[in-house]
Amino acid sequence: MTEPASTQPDRRLRILVVDADERVRESLAGLLGIGQRCVVVGSAGHPAAALALLAADPPDIVMLDPRLPDLAEGRAFVAQVRRVAPTVRVILMGAIDPSGSGDLAGAHAVIRKTFRPRELQDAISAVAALPS
Repeated sequence: MTEPASTQPDRRLRILVVDADERVRESLAGLLGIGQRCVVVGSAGHPAAALALLAADPPDIVMLDPRLPDLAEGRAFVAQVRRVAPTVRVILMGAIDPSGSGDLAGAHAVIRKTFRPRELQDAISAVAALPS
């Protein structure tokens, strides 16, 4: 079993950002690079590109907006992500469960797209600490 990235000293968390909006991907890359704890290792705007990146070099965390173009069902895509890269942790962006049931569609956390930087840091820290 692989140790959680958060317990490995001096190891930066590797993050893949998946969002249709290039501005969001660029903004997250800049924000996540502050503090040297995280490094964005890739970004994708379409499901197929995201899966190809995951298969080639799985990151620690995928930050995913499940409302991607060419994607009928965000829940099914999270399942695909987990099949391609079983140890990756998934943070959904902007996909709060309207039923309030706490169903994360297989993701490890959900964060509003209107997050504050501290909320982003807390979500990343929480999922990084989870066992693989």
